[in-house]
Amino acid sequence: MKNILKRTSLFLGLDDEEIEEIEKITTRKRFGQRSFVFMEGDEREAVFFIESGVVKTHKIDEDGNEQVFSLLQSGDMFPHVGFFDQSPYPANARVLQDAELLMIRIEDFNQLMIEKPHLAIKVMKMMGKKILQLQERVQSLISQDVRHRFIQAITRLAYENGKKRDGGVAIDFPITNQDLANIVGTSRESINRLLNELKRDQVLKSDRNGIFIYDLAKLQHSE
Repeated sequence: MKNILKRTSLFLGLDDEEIEEIEKITTRKRFGQRSFVFMEGDEREAVFFIESGVVKTHKIDEDGNEQVFSLLQSGDMFPHVGFFDQSPYPANARVLQDAELLMIRIEDFNQLMIEKPHLAIKVMKMMGKKILQLQERVQSLISQDVRHRFIQAITRLAYENGKKRDGGVAIDFPITNQDLANIVGTSRESINRLLNELKRDQVLKSDRNGIFIYDLAKLQHSE
């Protein structure tokens, strides 16, 4: 538990003693594949940190279309501003691969910040840095073409959740072409075309169970 908390960007500035204070208010909870951690509009009661597994955050628009915001993996926190906003959960969070999550109740966190103001100052500074990183990531996505964004997304999944197997890297959880399209910010047809090109070049293969990358270096040089 402590290792995950120390890796989380929000707590990077904390020393071991301060991490132990956070650990005291943290509980571990398991979620099975396809289960919801929370639904959009639910009362915001806690913030979650992924110890293992994959969680998808998404919304359903008025026409019934799904908009994927992110695929979250080990070390990620969600929702990103959960401790500092009293509004309901802004999206759905659904488990794509069996997950163990660390959970901190907002009420407990707020009380700790009141009792330990020096800790609160450190956390707020790290939150400011996190917001800047998210802004830079959005700007990067806007400035890159679809192929570049797509390959970056697949590469990140491979590094953060891939498993080395048969000389390649396996991403062993179900992710649809529409999921990838929503993450990259393009159409499903564009993702279909890019996947077919990479399959033709024997860079990867994909099916309903996941993606297998034959050569990660070759994938990265396909941008």
